[in-house]
Order: sequence, then structure tokens, then C-alpha cells
Amino acid sequence: MIIAMIVIPLLAAVVAFAWRGGVGCRALLAATALAHSALTALAWVNTPAPALDGWLELDTTGLLFLSIVSVLFLTSALYCVGYLAQERSTRHYDLVERVYFSNEPDRIFTGCMLLFLASMTLVTASQNFGLLWVAVEATTLASAPLIYFHRHHRSLEAT
Repeated sequence: MIIAMIVIPLLAAVVAFAWRGGVGCRALLAATALAHSALTALAWVNTPAPALDGWLELDTTGLLFLSIVSVLFLTSALYCVGYLAQERSTRHYDLVERVYFSNEPDRIFTGCMLLFLASMTLVTASQNFGLLWVAVEATTLASAPLIYFHRHHRSLEAT
């Protein structure tokens, strides 16, 4: 079950990066968040067995943090469905700095959100410091395009 919690968002991210339509990406984001939350709730009922020779295991603390991650991700994914539906894919005009900027495609935003979920799940289940370090760095790399979503020089500076 631990492997499924990591692989499902990874596969969904690959699908999101390849998907061209915005509505399908948003639906994929919400469906994956719901599936991850369901698997996390199931882990409270039936503790999953360790995976990969004990490198991945959900102890009580890991399960608590995974639950927090899953609930926050579900909330933000449901919010992102409406947010991305309202965002225009055309150029925006910044009135203060008088420059134009455009948004990343929905598929990039959705794919990076799903990669972030997979890497955060790996962080909470990791029982090896090397793997934990790689997973934490993966969350950083997945979040950078999310910050640069608006393709504005201030977003680039924040990234």
C-alpha cells in the first residue's frame, strides 16, 4: 500500500504532463487527491506492511504526518480546480510594473502538484536518511514550477 501511495501520484503526474486539455488535468488532480486520501484513511485502519526491505514504513508519526499532508493536499487540489478554471491562459498585464506576463499551462501546474504529493509521501514513509534527503530535495524541485506559475520576474525571484 505504501508503494501505491507513491506510484499513483507519479503515474498521474506523467499523464498530466502529457495531457493537453485543462479540464481533464483538473479532474485528474482532484481524483488523485481523493484516492490518496482514501489510501491514507485505509492505512489508519489497516497498518501497511513495510516495503522495499524496510526502507519504506509508516510508523505512527509518519502516518500522522502523511494524514496532514493528504488532507492539506486534498484541500489545495480542490481549491486548484476552481483556481485553474478561472486563470486565463492569455497574457496578463501588471498595472504596477506595466509589463505583460503569461501563466504556465495547466498540465505543468497539475503535474508538479502531483509530483509534490508523491515526494511528500516518500518523505513521510522513508526509513533511510539518504532516501529521505532525496525525497526532500524532490519536493523542492517539484515546487519551483508551482511558484513560477505566473511567469513573472517576481515569481522567478521567489523561485
